[in-house]
Amino acid sequence: MQHRIVTALRACDRGTLGRTISIAENGGEQASQLLQLIKPFICESCVTGLTGPPGSGKSTLLDGLIAEFRRRGLSVAVIAIDPSSPFSGGAVLGDRCRMSRHQSDDKVYIRSLSARGSVGGLSLGIARVIDVLKVSNFDMILLETVGTGQAEVDVMDLVDICVVVCAPNTGDEVQAIKSGILEIADILVVNKTDLSDTNGTLPQLKMAQHLRRNPTRQVPVVPTIATEDKGIEKLADEILKRSQSAGNTGQYEDHAKIRRRLARGIARALEERLFNQDNEMLDQLCTSIQRHKLNVDEAIRIWLDKDASRQQ
Repeated sequence: MQHRIVTALRACDRGTLGRTISIAENGGEQASQLLQLIKPFICESCVTGLTGPPGSGKSTLLDGLIAEFRRRGLSVAVIAIDPSSPFSGGAVLGDRCRMSRHQSDDKVYIRSLSARGSVGGLSLGIARVIDVLKVSNFDMILLETVGTGQAEVDVMDLVDICVVVCAPNTGDEVQAIKSGILEIADILVVNKTDLSDTNGTLPQLKMAQHLRRNPTRQVPVVPTIATEDKGIEKLADEILKRSQSAGNTGQYEDHAKIRRRLARGIARALEERLFNQDNEMLDQLCTSIQRHKLNVDEAIRIWLDKDASRQQ
């Protein structure tokens, strides 16, 4: 049975891919067993992330990229992250509609996933889903984030190439500069360049590169009009150039990225455990804050001190 799962994944069987991705996304013991099973078969695939503010045209751009990579004979897997409801945890999963023309292509696999309320737009399950797709040995794995603006920098630790998309006339270039988005970008895209004021946006982003931690590493700024497929070929060239460079050095993932991802994962797991368990002390601290006997900082110190004494 286990051998059949791996064989089906490596053959890109759609039914097996769908089921294993659901298991990986949901986590738990079943996901751990799955990851243990597929670990020896995970390929060193390069993952490209597209991020940027909502309305910048990421989904339309991604649709054009899929078409361009297919034109070059490359197979493509896409993970499209949609915002989740704060009440039900579900998602509309609408980004997939913009890529519907590729659904019948057996060399393209598109899966929409919910952000599951994650502040950075990426749930813990995304890394597990990427591992499943790496077993299927797609030429290109593309991850489209929700587009939550300044909070969305977690993507840099999940992907090997980070494409940041913004549009003119929306203030996106200012957001990019002040929020540190320039720090995570390997490629900057100014989409919707048929709009006015494009001539102001492009120079601003190019000039702002001196603000980077490593200003000597220049990031290409690619103008596109995704709705007209303009600039898509140039963007695909830039992605493939960086993908090949990373593959040649064997450094798809570096230690710092893995460390940050591990730290965030541990923090989220501890948070989940804290809120799921029946913790009488936590309830008492909440009551004290409500009655203005403690502030939040004091309550945190009390809980940490108590927890440390329990560990001794």
